[in-house]
Amino acid sequence: MKVQVLLAALAVFIVPALTAPLASAAAHNGNKAEGNGTPSNQVQAEQARSDHPRFNREALDINVYGLAYHPDRKMVHEKGLDKEFNPGLALHYELRNTPRGITFAELGAYEDSGSSVAAFIGLGYQFKMGEHWRVGAAVALMNSKTYNQGTSFVGMVPVVTYDTGRVKLNAVYFPKFGNYNRVAAFGFYLGIPFGGKPD
Repeated sequence: MKVQVLLAALAVFIVPALTAPLASAAAHNGNKAEGNGTPSNQVQAEQARSDHPRFNREALDINVYGLAYHPDRKMVHEKGLDKEFNPGLALHYELRNTPRGITFAELGAYEDSGSSVAAFIGLGYQFKMGEHWRVGAAVALMNSKTYNQGTSFVGMVPVVTYDTGRVKLNAVYFPKFGNYNRVAAFGFYLGIPFGGKPD
């Protein structure tokens, strides 16, 4: 199944994310056992690592797709685009999180409403609207046989998120736009924080 290929591809990214903290902890314990360096040097090294993190696991979400809804029911049925269960996965990584908003990047794929695999990579920004709501958009490079006659294209997708802490509820809107997208659709999916619930 096409989705199995997606799972294997994402595993390449997920497994290092899981093992990196364990490797770091092992190295830290090894340094302690050896007793190399003075305590002050060890503190400075730890501070340098914390000031310049290579990867922040708490900034990573796993997006789990997904449901779709098409307002033009007649059109999607005629064009064979009425599949409304669209399974897939994506990695969502927060590049910057400020009191005003969040800059993020995403990489993933899902089985679209035309039963083709839609792969994408995107960059987006969401404003924080209170404690839980996020409103913004992402610019994404997409490829699928269903969209734009199979030719890759760049599009902007509005994104609304409700963050409960343990899970994020997301909704996106794909407007009808020429040959790029022949029918409008709403998409719904979950974002699961990889590092668990934040404190």
